[in-house]
Amino acid sequence: MGQESLQNYLQYLVRYLKRRARGFNGYILGLSGGLDSAVVALLAQKAVKDDLLCVIINIESEKCDMDDALELCKLHNLNYYYIDLTAEYRAVVKKLEESKKLTELSKINTKVRLRMVTLYALGQTHSKLVLGTDNKAELFTGYFTKHGDGAADLFVLSSLTKGEVFAAARLLGVTPNIINKIPSAGLYVGQTDEAEMGIKYEDLDAFISGKEVSPSVKARAIELHRISNHKRRPIPRPREKR
Repeated sequence: MGQESLQNYLQYLVRYLKRRARGFNGYILGLSGGLDSAVVALLAQKAVKDDLLCVIINIESEKCDMDDALELCKLHNLNYYYIDLTAEYRAVVKKLEESKKLTELSKINTKVRLRMVTLYALGQTHSKLVLGTDNKAELFTGYFTKHGDGAADLFVLSSLTKGEVFAAARLLGVTPNIINKIPSAGLYVGQTDEAEMGIKYEDLDAFISGKEVSPSVKARAIELHRISNHKRRPIPRPREKR
């Protein structure tokens, strides 16, 4: 990442989080058992200590992911709240499908948006800001759910590639089970980020860092960015009435 060392940048992020928390009772974030949320949790803990609340939300989640999230909380003494919303999610889907069957993708995104609703309900109740966990590669490609994990009060990892997030995880003491697992949103069995995006994080990181990549990698990265532009743009508004 340019000339600035990763260690120095992480220290800056801690100071940034401490400053942005003024006027609020710290932060809240969804801890998935994945790499990005683990890194954000440990950075936020350094910034606001016990004013961080991690929420482990089980919605048809893999048991290993829930176990990994719990292990991280216990190892680093993170304040956490565990909630199982599987039954509530299934009830919502059942109700919606009374009129028309939902697509599989819409059901997956409903899981993510239900997590967002949960974090904002608890965040408002406890006067905490919601931390986003999407990294630079995910934000560039639009690999996030609009108004789901794409909804946050601030994105902590927006300048870090996936490779840099892995390196940060090692520096911060993220548990090996989380560091060593294949990146996945954990939304269905066998899901992996790279398979869904059609590009490897290593190649994507190289492209967004300005390095030479193959024409096919460049084309795929540009296409992912193009088709997800609507996720990054402000909500459109008509002109002011005359």
